[in-house]
Amino acid sequence: MPWQQLVTAPHVLAVIDLDGTLIPFAPTPQEARVDSDTAALLAELMAVPGVTVGISTGRQRELVVELEQLFPALPIAAEHGVWRRSEGMWSAALAAIPQLDEIEASLRALAAKHPGALVERKSCSVCLHWRRVDAAHHDLITVAAEVIVDEWLETHQQLERLPVIEALEVRHRAAHKGGALSWLRSIAPPGACVLAIGDDITDEDMFVSLREGEVGILVAEHARRTQAQFRLPGPPAVHRFLRWLIDARNSQPLLGASGPTEIEPARVARKRSVEARLVVASNRLPAAPAPGPQRQREVGGLVSALMPVLAETSGIWLGWSGAERDPGLRLRVEDSDPSTGTPAFTRAQFDYPPTWRERFYAGFCNQALWPLLHGFTTRVRYHDDEWNCYADANHAYARLIGEAGGRSADVWIQDFHLMLVGRELRRANHTGRIGFYLHVPWPPLDIWETLPWAAEAIAAVLDHDLVGVQSKRWADNMIASARGLLGAEGEGRARDRVRVIPVGIDPERFAESSLSGPTGGELGSFEAMLGGRQLILGVDRLDYSKGIPERLEAFARLLEQFPEWRGKVSFVQVSVPTRSEVPEYAELRSRVEALVGRINGAYGEADWTPVRYLYRSYDQATLARLYRLAAVCLVTPLCDGMNLVAKEYVASQDPENPGVLVLSKFCGAAERMTLAQLVNPYHADGVAAELDAALRMSREDRIPPHRALRTVVWTDTASAWAKSFLDALRA
Repeated sequence: MPWQQLVTAPHVLAVIDLDGTLIPFAPTPQEARVDSDTAALLAELMAVPGVTVGISTGRQRELVVELEQLFPALPIAAEHGVWRRSEGMWSAALAAIPQLDEIEASLRALAAKHPGALVERKSCSVCLHWRRVDAAHHDLITVAAEVIVDEWLETHQQLERLPVIEALEVRHRAAHKGGALSWLRSIAPPGACVLAIGDDITDEDMFVSLREGEVGILVAEHARRTQAQFRLPGPPAVHRFLRWLIDARNSQPLLGASGPTEIEPARVARKRSVEARLVVASNRLPAAPAPGPQRQREVGGLVSALMPVLAETSGIWLGWSGAERDPGLRLRVEDSDPSTGTPAFTRAQFDYPPTWRERFYAGFCNQALWPLLHGFTTRVRYHDDEWNCYADANHAYARLIGEAGGRSADVWIQDFHLMLVGRELRRANHTGRIGFYLHVPWPPLDIWETLPWAAEAIAAVLDHDLVGVQSKRWADNMIASARGLLGAEGEGRARDRVRVIPVGIDPERFAESSLSGPTGGELGSFEAMLGGRQLILGVDRLDYSKGIPERLEAFARLLEQFPEWRGKVSFVQVSVPTRSEVPEYAELRSRVEALVGRINGAYGEADWTPVRYLYRSYDQATLARLYRLAAVCLVTPLCDGMNLVAKEYVASQDPENPGVLVLSKFCGAAERMTLAQLVNPYHADGVAAELDAALRMSREDRIPPHRALRTVVWTDTASAWAKSFLDALRA
């Protein structure tokens, strides 16, 4: 136990949260006051020899004036460390963010619909509180806030969403209590032992930054997942603990030997009835539901496919938390909460060290590998430093996989971010089977070998026991790359390991959602907008690989070459925001919006807008209904590993009156969905001609190809993909 260390260490840094920790919660921060007893306790603690006290709070600077007046020498980190007060002076660690005005306005509009909701604006964050909202409406305001914030964050990558107790906060990624703790360390005596006490999710940033032998105490009435080692039930217990610390330090070693009496372990150590038989590793983890009774969180096809497999195998899903912290790479293992209603599996997450988000993820993964693998060599950027960071990250993933699951677990690596992990596991003498699945294309040899480390990378990929790809084209390209770079021995290894195992969706979910999804609101406005016209639909992430500008040009050619369709069709393009921190994506958005304006200006009428461009995301139920409304779905990526939109569209159709799928021949889906209208997305006139044919197709002509496509979609499901891969890995 660390109590003796707290009592006998030459120096202790006590970092204490304010609301819910040192003082009880109040309906508003203004009503939460430091009473005379608390002030006296703080004064005694600050007077203990060898103890430095610091306050770390999420409050605005203006709301800690009372503490300033009571304790002029007390170091205070306000707004999670954005504002820092030392030696009587305030300084800002980060500049104010004026862009927060936009999300503040959106959240205030939402709060106005829910009596009791409160929006709190700070220098580098905005927080929506619903503590005083009727409990029956908590789910409604939570869902609405998450949708608003997540969509906005796609174009503001320096910010992040943070769920807090009965609230949601949008903040700068660097505005966290881990940074506040680092600052407080810098003004404490060197080598001081840290004691961190806090109650909120924001305090986890403090706890995860603690070093070996330091103490984190969660303040919570009931146990919950935390990185703190110990728990106290509430502010009165915190006061009693601090009283013990004062007395123990002043009379050591007599009181210190027994330890505090009220404190208890914050969480029970995880005990597994069997060792993990499977570890799935991906760059990011799926979102974790909060503990306790929850609304059912929507999950994607990959997640829904892997959850049952992980549950059956006592499995672990390992990946990046999404945060960047110093020092990072500390594994946090969390069993799932049965009350969430999701299959039981274990999450293992970690933070990136500083600079990895920029160098590994945004750098090498998104600006070297992503364009390379999709064949866009003019967009590729190769930096030695970013490659070195990629290798370091893959080595770290391998080490953490071994720490989480042991050397004998089967391991399934997901996608291009982690191509070197199999090699690193082999070097660490991993004895379990190791599989790798590439969700994106593999390019031809003459493109792949532009990578300065091409031979090393493909050799590392072939260190896996099984390599899964989406289509035969990608498999052939990979085998050719192995032959060209590694010779006959490499080709033999590739032919032995590479398998085509196409990814699918859960078609029943889309079929059901297309019938039961919402009919009012935005979809009602879609139907009114159509006014009996036929709907041509495109749904994509805003990415240069998706061919959205080329698609718009093809639609313009349809209106030019087949003028009879003017006023009779409407093209709706849904572009989901993504990777907006990369300059190329901002340029792409501008180009798409300019094209939309040009087409609408050239062909639009007072009562008809040819193109509706929607730069936002939709939930699955809304998308399924939108798919069902569409006479034609235009899926025309320039290059794509699979493209699940094509399968979602087919699954959402009315089998007795289906629409037509117009599909690029350069995506993996085209290999099995051969009865779609296959097109060359680079040939605008050809796409326009296929669109014309699709719009003219009779119901009798549409039904047979749809039945064949439907058979493919219901055969190549997400669960069938997971089963096929794992069966092959274990064969």
